[in-house]
Amino acid sequence: MFSHVVTLYRAIGTPPIEGGVISYEGVSTPEIVAALRLCDDLPAAFGRFQHLSEDDDAVDIDFRLPSNESGRFYSSVSELARAGSLGKGQFPKNIYVVDLGWADFDDNDPDAIKALKQVCRLIELLALLAIGVDKDSSADSYNLFFALPPDGAKPPRTFLLPTQVDDKILGHELRHLSLLEEILNSKNENKAHLSERKLMIRMAVASVIEKFENEPNLLLVVVREWREVLANYRANLQTYVYSFSFEKVRRELAQAEIDYGTKLSGVLGDIAGKMLALPISLAGLVVLNNTSSPFEGFILVLGLAVVSVVLFAILHNQTLQTDRLLHSFNVVFDDFKDKIKTYPPKLQGLLRITIGQVERQGRTLSNTFRLLKVLSLLPITGAMLLALVKYWDGVLWLLMTALSVTFTGANVDPTFLAP
Repeated sequence: MFSHVVTLYRAIGTPPIEGGVISYEGVSTPEIVAALRLCDDLPAAFGRFQHLSEDDDAVDIDFRLPSNESGRFYSSVSELARAGSLGKGQFPKNIYVVDLGWADFDDNDPDAIKALKQVCRLIELLALLAIGVDKDSSADSYNLFFALPPDGAKPPRTFLLPTQVDDKILGHELRHLSLLEEILNSKNENKAHLSERKLMIRMAVASVIEKFENEPNLLLVVVREWREVLANYRANLQTYVYSFSFEKVRRELAQAEIDYGTKLSGVLGDIAGKMLALPISLAGLVVLNNTSSPFEGFILVLGLAVVSVVLFAILHNQTLQTDRLLHSFNVVFDDFKDKIKTYPPKLQGLLRITIGQVERQGRTLSNTFRLLKVLSLLPITGAMLLALVKYWDGVLWLLMTALSVTFTGANVDPTFLAP
């Protein structure tokens, strides 16, 4: 029935609509006569003639257009964009858009109409995707709820997405809605990892809302940033294919960097107090220099030797522990290194930074222990040199005696060897 009204409106030359009424006074044509006959028995809900005068060559028409669910005329696509039913994902039926010259029963849809229909479809799909839907608070829109899980110190967050449509939403392209349709299609419920994919795209929508949550029209944000929603979803899906969640891996890498860095720092911290024995033991050289008793000198040299040996052993043990930590780090990150080119660029950069920083800290710590090992030998080296200088005569006599016994041999009584 509404098509008959549109046929009449087009037949009389699409005159301006004034107060919901179209008027025509002029020559009668076969097209106008045929359209009038179609509207002769038109139900009141589809409009009515306020005035109709026909003769052989002329016609005078005043027709009140419908303005209800049976039919409605919109002056522009912008006015249509503010129609209440669009906010609930329902594209209105029995409509005519004057500036486009388009009726909903026409075969071809203008680009602006296609865009509005895509927005309606997006609202339908988002209502299925959201963790909660408030359908009753507003007559013209839904309130959709999306959430982000906790991230480190950040608590979980919930976002409200009102599905208010206006003319500003025109001009933004919505591509690959079929991806969302596939994920939400009930026929695919038994496909592997479908729930994870729903969660990924739900989080991608929530991330975009969080980024622009201060803007007045969040539905416009989602439509405008739809490419970013898809990019976030694909990044998360790509990492999930390799058994990782992008956000989870990023947190794990950061935590691993902290853990290994803390452990490597702790290796040096464990011996910081013990290394204070080194400067204290060097003070023993002063005591050794002032002693007058060879026995006391021997005890001091022996004590400093023990200090050097103990410090060297401690440092060697810490060096081995550092090597074990670096080896365990390499074992953990070898798989990451092998697949680094398959990860998203952000994850690749984070992985390279983490590996480089831990390796640099390990090399610095190894060099520090090498230096400390050399310093740990200072007490015994200094004590030996000082003892040689101070007790040179005794040391020389002892050395000569030892050489004499070694090369001369002992005189043994032959009768002692007899049976």
